[in-house]
Amino acid sequence: MSKKATLIGAISMLTILVVVFGFNTFKQNMIKTKLAAYKPAPAAVTSVTVKNSNWKKTISAVGHISADQQVNITPQLSGQVRSISFKSGDIVKQGSILVQLDDRLLQANKKTNMANLKLSKIEYQRQLKLLKTNSTSQDSVDTAAATLATSQADVEYIKTQIDFMQVKAPFSGKVGIRKVNKGDYIQPGTTIVELQNLTEQYIDFSIPEIQLANVKIGQRVTFTTDTYNGQNFVAHIVAIQPSVDSQSHNLDIRAKVEQSAKLNKVSFISGMYVEAIIDTALEVSLIPVPNIAITYSLYGDSVYVLKADSKVASTNHKGLFEYRIERRAITTADEHNAWVGVTSGLAAGEQVITSNTQSLKDGATVLVNNSRSINQASTLNKNKAEK
Repeated sequence: MSKKATLIGAISMLTILVVVFGFNTFKQNMIKTKLAAYKPAPAAVTSVTVKNSNWKKTISAVGHISADQQVNITPQLSGQVRSISFKSGDIVKQGSILVQLDDRLLQANKKTNMANLKLSKIEYQRQLKLLKTNSTSQDSVDTAAATLATSQADVEYIKTQIDFMQVKAPFSGKVGIRKVNKGDYIQPGTTIVELQNLTEQYIDFSIPEIQLANVKIGQRVTFTTDTYNGQNFVAHIVAIQPSVDSQSHNLDIRAKVEQSAKLNKVSFISGMYVEAIIDTALEVSLIPVPNIAITYSLYGDSVYVLKADSKVASTNHKGLFEYRIERRAITTADEHNAWVGVTSGLAAGEQVITSNTQSLKDGATVLVNNSRSINQASTLNKNKAEK
């Protein structure tokens, strides 16, 4: 009985193992079959059909605002500040006194020099009279004349020093923030205040030397600044540096800001960052693509293109079509009003995906729904990004 019971138990155990193993194997095979048969729902996208276009070739650059004249006001002689005749931010006229330094010692020396000059004139006149009666020599007259000239020079020198003690505005303009106070002892080179003439303003920027043939005096430059976002301003090239930087191989350009009614409502400050675009007379043939369609990466720019031969009617969405997609490497050029020019990688007539590109993969299937315009899709994507 003991052997028979053992045999029956072994057979039962073996049967249970076979059943369990067989069930698990059946279960795994069913899961694999279901997964193999499963197809994810195609991503809904929008698309646009691209076409050839001729764009005016432009040159992009970054630069800054410069004033017509700007200088740091500094004294020419050392001295103590006795008075200050301006306030920070004032408009001053050319020649107006900004700071008066202590000149009392110079004024005293001036009186001494004036007295010596007067005496030298009298002595010179006396020697001339005596020479007429042969009562003195020509050497004495010459000595008196030299003494007179020296005295005159001494007076001019002291007057110039006194004038230098008055620090004046070299041109009309607007002063900045005052750097000195009454009673300060300042020396040549000490900045008192910054002065700028804002009646004319310029933008200074650099372009690669290879673009030299595409720029000329009088050329139109459109520029923007983050301070007045969304507004375009106009300048015209007035100067081109006659030499190229030996290290960067860039060419410096200066353009004069065009005065307009719109410009009267804004205020540019020297050093303000600007983005400039130079209009050239050249045209380039390219394919404009919405910038929201382009995927940028370290490995290059790309877009997703619908494969025309894969078009099938959607079974779940009446009136819509499904496509397989292809990721295409492209070469980009200029950007105008949210459209980027593509110079290679696309052909006219192809359809480029303009939404949900971040969730797509090469070879995936998508559902094209162009019931919304590109601008609406762009706004929707922008709002999602801001949230």
